[in-house]
Amino acid sequence: MWIKEPGSVTERIEFLGRPELCSYLVKGDTYALLGGAMAHVIPDLFSQLDTLSVDLERIRHLVILHSHYDHLGIAPHLVKVWPWLTVHISKVGAQILKNQKALKAIQAYNNAALKTAPGVGQIEPLNCVKEGFPVHRIIKGGMEFDLGDRVKLHIINTPGHSVCSMAAYFPREYALFPSDSIGSLTEERTLPMGSSNYDDFQKSIEKISNINAEIVCLEHFGALTPPEGIAFCEKVKKEAKDFRKLMIDTYKKEADLKRTVDNLAKDFGCGLSKVGLLPEDLLKDILTRMVKFVNHLE
Repeated sequence: MWIKEPGSVTERIEFLGRPELCSYLVKGDTYALLGGAMAHVIPDLFSQLDTLSVDLERIRHLVILHSHYDHLGIAPHLVKVWPWLTVHISKVGAQILKNQKALKAIQAYNNAALKTAPGVGQIEPLNCVKEGFPVHRIIKGGMEFDLGDRVKLHIINTPGHSVCSMAAYFPREYALFPSDSIGSLTEERTLPMGSSNYDDFQKSIEKISNINAEIVCLEHFGALTPPEGIAFCEKVKKEAKDFRKLMIDTYKKEADLKRTVDNLAKDFGCGLSKVGLLPEDLLKDILTRMVKFVNHLE
């Protein structure tokens, strides 16, 4: 089943946020939030936690699985209102979050969404360029979060979508939290977004598929439970392989980088683009990097 709206995934996993920007609450004796979404979803998050009667002080961890602007925007506000919260990210991700250019982009995208989203007046704009981005603990592949009550999360290195991409696995529920490591699911198609290194992207999909997860909790457009969850990794493996061939074949036909990207962009105008998370300039930048990489143009 494809769970498209926030709600319970299992007894131990709650889907929070919005359909297009998902965070997941994993519940043991203590709780962890996986996925940092964007700042304008914070009122939704607070309302959902209130409806679930969650003891907020049990939420001890926010795990950011990669450092793109739409996967960490709730962190600056949450650490101010929940001083007990620990923010976790990879070493590479933490380094990126010290880069002024990256911080300016994160701040600009999140604050632009805050300006246009309704009901977010109580949420302060991000000021991470001046204040820095809150990072408390570095995580790496092979580490384990023990939340108590037999709830453990295993961290997996999954570069390719970004240089800092990671995934988490919850063995007790056979639940995978890949963030964007294996692509983005939309109503129209799965988008193979190997934007930092397409070879690593495909290797990460292969690694994750060997886990044999049954539930896949994505950070865009919801969660998949059996049978869709079981089949998803094999599906995205094929999508990534097919799209690599399409990028190569299209470039051979067009013999021009811009025309190739313009051609490929037509099929990507769905899902994330429709909700404003993949504007045309960003989409074409990502496609340009992928086309260059698979065609050995740099």
